[in-house]
Amino acid sequence: MRLPHARILAPAAALLLLAGCSIELQHGLLEEDANAIYVLLTENGISATKAKEEGGNTTTYLISVPKTDAAQAAKLLTEHSLPRPNDIGFATIRQGKGMIPTQVEERAMMLEATGGEVSASLNKVDGVLEARTIVMIPEKNDLAQPDKKPQPAAAVFVKYRASMDGKPPLDEVAVKRFAASAVEDLKPENVTVLMSQAQPATNELTEDEHLQYVLGLRMTKASAGTFRAMVAVVALVMLGMAGLTTWTFLRGGSGSQRPKRTA
Repeated sequence: MRLPHARILAPAAALLLLAGCSIELQHGLLEEDANAIYVLLTENGISATKAKEEGGNTTTYLISVPKTDAAQAAKLLTEHSLPRPNDIGFATIRQGKGMIPTQVEERAMMLEATGGEVSASLNKVDGVLEARTIVMIPEKNDLAQPDKKPQPAAAVFVKYRASMDGKPPLDEVAVKRFAASAVEDLKPENVTVLMSQAQPATNELTEDEHLQYVLGLRMTKASAGTFRAMVAVVALVMLGMAGLTTWTFLRGGSGSQRPKRTA
């Protein structure tokens, strides 16, 4: 016999499946960026999933999060400047292998590659969210006197998150020395540094926006109340149908045991 309350299971299962749906947050990530994003989201209570993408010459990864956490996850990535800029440095020149660049193009690629190497190194410093470097190396002229030769110059932009004591991970002197040591004939005094402190992470969520677990599912407090009410209604209906089915079964069983009348 088909139980009437079995019809209630389909909506309940569909409800649980919809609550657990995930959405793709970032794709085409290098493993280093994927790991950084995964750790950041996990530390902030978001159930992120890291998966390897198929196809392509370079191995890339994607990060998925539950739909209910998508807005908070995107906000965290913006606050922490993730994924970080992909400065490929001298790989710029290797990508042009086999081509015949003009002298101007070759020079531009060299300047971009040199600045990219400096930026890529600074981006690996803990606390540095984003670094950009522009290098200007004047063309050499053998006819110019040594004391009148134009000097190389560089401009470095560093966006950082301050430590607990309010200090940046690197000071301007350290950035100038590092950039000067990476570029031929570049002097620290010819390096311009712009330091920009990132705004503190804002975790000012309203009471209804705080996340919590309900039956193993993460959702906001506002959604949790509605979800609990729906689950309670479904449970009561299922109990009622189960009771009705049991009563019907017992009544039918007792009726079949009635003694037959004799003529």
